[in-house]
Amino acid sequence: MKIKDGFILRKVPGMNLVMPTGKKVKEFNGSLILNDTGAFIFERLQKGSTADETAQALTQEYDVALDTAGVDVQNTINSLIEAGVAEA
Repeated sequence: MKIKDGFILRKVPGMNLVMPTGKKVKEFNGSLILNDTGAFIFERLQKGSTADETAQALTQEYDVALDTAGVDVQNTINSLIEAGVAEA
């Protein structure tokens, strides 16, 4: 799974926005709002981490069990794919 080229994460006070850049601006109308956990997952995936590596990192960043982190990572990945921001 990887984040498609042309998408960036911008953190503004109180919000984490996934926004299109370049040619993606014409294809992707709007932005996605992520909570802090979603932004953490997005950043890890954007750097090339696998889903398992991202879940492990999530357990270190937040007080969460590995199986719960795995579900959160997979749900976020599914949402990003559905929105057209990521690909399997």
